Amino acid sequence: MSHKNLIIFILLYTFISCTLSASAEMWHDDFDVENPEAWDAVGKNFIWKIDDGFLRVEVKREWEIDYELYQFTAIPGPYRNFVIKINDFGGDKTRFGFCVGRHFSDTPGDDPFFYVFFPDEIRARRFDGKGRSHPFRFRLSREPRTRWETDTLTQMELHFNLGYFVLFADGKFRTAFQDANFDKIEILGFVMEGINIANEWIGQAWADAFTISGLDITPEAKLTAMWSQLKLR
Repeated sequence: MSHKNLIIFILLYTFISCTLSASAEMWHDDFDVENPEAWDAVGKNFIWKIDDGFLRVEVKREWEIDYELYQFTAIPGPYRNFVIKINDFGGDKTRFGFCVGRHFSDTPGDDPFFYVFFPDEIRARRFDGKGRSHPFRFRLSREPRTRWETDTLTQMELHFNLGYFVLFADGKFRTAFQDANFDKIEILGFVMEGINIANEWIGQAWADAFTISGLDITPEAKLTAMWSQLKLR
């Protein structure tokens, strides 16, 4: 579809959107170009960059990086059902993962509860995406206390349905768990957790492609996603 025809289609879609019901949708990013309409670097935005078809993160020990968030914004939340696939996902001498989070009444508004899916483990965390983190006070985490010997993955696939999490790694089932408090997700994004790089001075991480599908979204949210894809053209 040409650029002009796509704009016309979006305008027509806006006109008839009030008559449409919610539908399942997919959104994909190959990280070929920067797309600020789809991703928001919440903390230190200088650590994130799009380069050679990858989302890349480079950190140095003296930068004191801790829980920086690259938040998905192309389709507004909350998200209750979805499948996420991340290709060529991993890091070297650093901690890079994908997080799902939400706010609770017993935590401050800027300090949500997250599950972070690293290539080698799943951890529960509270952080604001701007370098600050806090311990749990009232809420129990439910993730399996398991660690795998995989610093990089060809593909990570995460299924979520109203509190149920199912994780696949490189095409194989890895684990599943349930947290009844997570009947919805409000925040999705990549996260860089604090540096742990021994005597090295530089840590690097990367992701080649991101896909989210199975979303039950409103026509308004679908229009937002279409505008975001238009920015990539």
